[in-house]
Amino acid sequence: MSRPAIHNPFFHVGFIVPDLDAAMEEFQVALGIAWRAPIDAIVPLLGPDGVVEANVYSFYSEGGPPAIELVQSVPGTPLAGDGGVSFHHLGFWTDRLADSSHDLDARGWPCTATVASAENNPNRFTLQQSPHGFYVELFDTATPRHADLLPKPSRERTANEHH
Repeated sequence: MSRPAIHNPFFHVGFIVPDLDAAMEEFQVALGIAWRAPIDAIVPLLGPDGVVEANVYSFYSEGGPPAIELVQSVPGTPLAGDGGVSFHHLGFWTDRLADSSHDLDARGWPCTATVASAENNPNRFTLQQSPHGFYVELFDTATPRHADLLPKPSRERTANEHH
């Protein structure tokens, strides 16, 4: 069996929502979820059609991993959603962002967005389109969004990576 493209467990599940405040309230009331501080950033998303400036506004749940991420829908991008609250992606850490992205590309899970950079290489994170209608979001461990959600070092994994 070939080596998997990703070796870390997923650390979050992402949902696209049309109304972030309403979804946060619903998840908090129904499921008792508390939320971290918001992430609000203008992100130059590089996709197949070029660069799109996207206002990405999201919240991660407290605790975890795994965590829940709610992302405000961004029409015209891979973060558009379907108009309701919908499952969107599984988020994984990787310490080999470009290699992991290329490995998933080769397996038929192409990169549909990353943060634009001068070299047009995968940068900070990628969204990889699965053939099943959802995405895998790869996050570079060198630029962690929430350090407490980083994978714990595994002696076995570390030893295997040196061989």
